[in-house]
Amino acid sequence: MYYPRSLTNVILACFVLSAVPLVVALAELAFGLDTLAKRSQLSVREAEAASSASRELRDVTGKIERAVRQSIVLEDPALIEGYRKLDAQLEQTLIRSQSLPLSEDERTALKALSKQRGALAQSLKGGMPDAAERPKLVEAAADLADNAAQASAQLGRVTEREVVTLREMAAKTRENWPWFLGVAAATALLLAVGFSILISRPLRNIDRSIRKLGRGEFGEDIRIKGPRDLRSLGERLDWLRRRLLELETHQTRFLRHVSHELKTPLTAVREGSELLNDRIVGEMSMQQTDVVRIIRDNTVSLQRLIEDLLSYQQHKSATALKVETVELKPVIERVVREHRLEMLSRAISVDVRGDQITLQADREQLRVVLDNLVSNAIKYTSAGGKVRIISSIDGGVAQIDVEDDGPGIAEEEQERVFESFYRGDASANGKIKGSGLGLAIVREYVLAHQGHVYVVEPGKPGGRFRVRLPLDLTRSDASLAQNNMQTQGDSIAA
Repeated sequence: MYYPRSLTNVILACFVLSAVPLVVALAELAFGLDTLAKRSQLSVREAEAASSASRELRDVTGKIERAVRQSIVLEDPALIEGYRKLDAQLEQTLIRSQSLPLSEDERTALKALSKQRGALAQSLKGGMPDAAERPKLVEAAADLADNAAQASAQLGRVTEREVVTLREMAAKTRENWPWFLGVAAATALLLAVGFSILISRPLRNIDRSIRKLGRGEFGEDIRIKGPRDLRSLGERLDWLRRRLLELETHQTRFLRHVSHELKTPLTAVREGSELLNDRIVGEMSMQQTDVVRIIRDNTVSLQRLIEDLLSYQQHKSATALKVETVELKPVIERVVREHRLEMLSRAISVDVRGDQITLQADREQLRVVLDNLVSNAIKYTSAGGKVRIISSIDGGVAQIDVEDDGPGIAEEEQERVFESFYRGDASANGKIKGSGLGLAIVREYVLAHQGHVYVVEPGKPGGRFRVRLPLDLTRSDASLAQNNMQTQGDSIAA
């Protein structure tokens, strides 16, 4: 797909091309209104001319009839001269009438009237006619006046036709304008939608890439298609991805080497403290026994931390899943049994309920996920409290909630609790011991199963973690991720 050089050019092209149909529609409207206005002016002039010609035909022919009658009755040559002036005026009126938009019948009537006028003028050309011709002239003048009245009535129809024509033009303009405007608006809308997709697609890809970087997914290359400035931004993000991947690799290698290097001497220290504590090398005083106990307890804690580090690095390096059909309920029951003694020692009860769920998963990784979540819930639950494990199916996704009666998780910590070595306020204050790797391992394993884990209702008392895993791993990653993100947003909002 062709993209302009910069995002600014894309936006500018979007505005320009989207405005073109509307501008064309406005120009068409202006042209139609201008044509209608000019036609209206012409119609007014023609109607005025037709009205003036109609009036003159009646008046002049009436005066001609009276002049002919008077000249014959009075036998006055001066009246013949008055007739000739009226005849010239009638001739000019007939000429002007011929220029009007007349029908064929109207033009024929005017031509017949013009012939009558010419015949009457020819009869009076030599002056006062003979007595025998005078009655015929009076009759001819009367016929001329009658025909002129009919022609005048026909000229009146010119105004009516112009009014009808204007009305039809206005109606046609009204009919065509909404349709034309609708087409222009639809075209502009389609162009706007097309350009919005053109602009939003690379922006969505950038947002998706940034979210992957935030989740620590550095394995996939970042390729942004779009304008040159957005492609340049994509290249910088890919550089950042490679840099973060390199740093993570160095960190992993460093932790692995340090853990292995510390494990051997630490084992010797622990064995020595155990020998001293068991008095294998001889009796010790009370103060010496206390010192040995302190050394042994801290050695055990340090060894557990190192083992967690090794386990975490092993989890991160493990890429292949041993997918099989897993019944969720037996896995939950096993995890609960493994923590039974710890819960009995602190009088913590457990409530397990939910649907019978069968899914495609790695059984051992699923057990580790539940074990770490239950272990975390037990740590933060006070003596006599309760831990709840609730499983359900939501639209092709297995949903597992692990709740405790602890202090809960603050809103600003709901993402950080899944980071490596991060511990909440209670752990940081020394109230609850831990390495800060359990939830990080949970997130790694859940992501490996194309699932999602998050905190529900942060900021409220009682911690509540929700794991969403696909029942069938053959589902598309994008569809599942969208479903998980939507459900997460709804749950947090609730």
